[in-house]
Amino acid sequence: MKQLSGLDASFLYMETPTTYGHVNGLAIYERPSPDFDPYQAAYERFDALIGRLEPMRRRLVEVPFQLDHPYWIDDPDFDLNYHVRHIGLAPPGGADQLAEQVARIVGRRMDRSRPLWEA
Repeated sequence: MKQLSGLDASFLYMETPTTYGHVNGLAIYERPSPDFDPYQAAYERFDALIGRLEPMRRRLVEVPFQLDHPYWIDDPDFDLNYHVRHIGLAPPGGADQLAEQVARIVGRRMDRSRPLWEA
């Protein structure tokens, strides 16, 4: 169990029903070959590393009445399938559709009962 620093906790405290404190990124790569499955490759990489990345398996626990900053605890129900996701765009799959999908994903609050990351 590890307590959040004041700075880290401030990202949680500043959240409102319409404003979130999480950080997002998007990377676009070309497939090295037509039969390459980027989702499977990403999933296998996370699966190989997750045992050594303890913070990625932690979830938040709030202190009653918010008398102190929250704590990180190991999530006994950690599920890699929840965190590593695959979403396809309908044809033609252009930049506008991608932007709409990204906006939908980042425009929602993260589930605080799980580790706070998705890929």
